[in-house]
This record gives sequence, structure tokens and C-alpha cells, in this order.
Amino acid sequence: MNIRRCLMFGYRFLLHLYPYAFRRRFASEMMQLAAEAEPSEWPLIFGDTSLAIVRCWLDPSPPSSTAAPDHDAYLAVGGSALSASRLFQGLALALVLILGFSYLGSLGYMELPRCHAVAAQNISW
Repeated sequence: MNIRRCLMFGYRFLLHLYPYAFRRRFASEMMQLAAEAEPSEWPLIFGDTSLAIVRCWLDPSPPSSTAAPDHDAYLAVGGSALSASRLFQGLALALVLILGFSYLGSLGYMELPRCHAVAAQNISW
């Protein structure tokens, strides 16, 4: 299985985490754009998609065109309408994303900067 097919499979899985109405409306366009993406763009695609999924579940109502939000709006402490089930969904999604990125890192696709052994030997305490 080549890397592009693996990325498309993972992206298709991410799209299934969106709410059904959103998937029905945008999934085909998003898959088409992802299919045309370069390999160097995939970390950005996965990151943006993951954040958008969290936003869709935390604020499932579509944006209203009749009233503009106040720029100084804020929630008072305890004023959040998040239920325990929504928080659990967010926790589960975060764990899936962390484990997925950890797996990609173990494959060597996303390499993290490594410390050089020479630099570590020059440190004196």
C-alpha cells in the first residue's frame, strides 16, 4: 500500500468524524481537494481537518447570517453549555488524533528534530 493511499484512507476516516449533515454537503469536495494535494501538504490538511471537526462538534449550529457576533462577547465562568457527553467525545477525539500522529511519527513520516550527541557531551554541570 503506497503512502498516498494510506493518507487518503486516513483522511476518509477523519471525514467520517464530521456530523452527518456536514459530511453529506462537503465530503465529496474535500476528498477531491485532498486527492490533488501534494505530500508536503498533508500534515497541514490533517491538522486543519482535525481542528475543524472539533469545532463542528463543539458548536454544531450553523452560523447565522442575521446577527453578527459581538467582538467583545465572552462566556461567564460556568456559562458553557457543554455536557459531559460532549466533553467525553472531545477527549476521545483528542486521543485518536494523538495516537494517529504518534503512529505517523513512528513511521518516520513526521520526523521531530533530534538532539545531537555531540552537543549533549559539551554540557557541563
